[in-house]
Amino acid sequence: MQAHPRNLAHFAWWRVVRWLRTLHRWRWKDVRRRFTTPDGRWKPIEANGIELFNLESVPVTRYRYRGNTIPNPWTLLNQRHAAAAVESPVR
Repeated sequence: MQAHPRNLAHFAWWRVVRWLRTLHRWRWKDVRRRFTTPDGRWKPIEANGIELFNLESVPVTRYRYRGNTIPNPWTLLNQRHAAAAVESPVR
């Protein structure tokens, strides 16, 4: 089951609020006062011009199977060693 971006945003929002409450020793009343407008709407959480990222704005792209086109570091490493092979000094 895949998580919905709204669930992730909800989780992240609560974690940040809990962190701010601990950091500043705020009560819930202080959080509401800081992050709501006078008409009661919630404002985005921001500090020093940095706003909590909206996860729903990120498009979901699935992995496309590339098969043998994915470079394999082990074959590249073996090719380098084979090219640099020197004859054995033992006769």
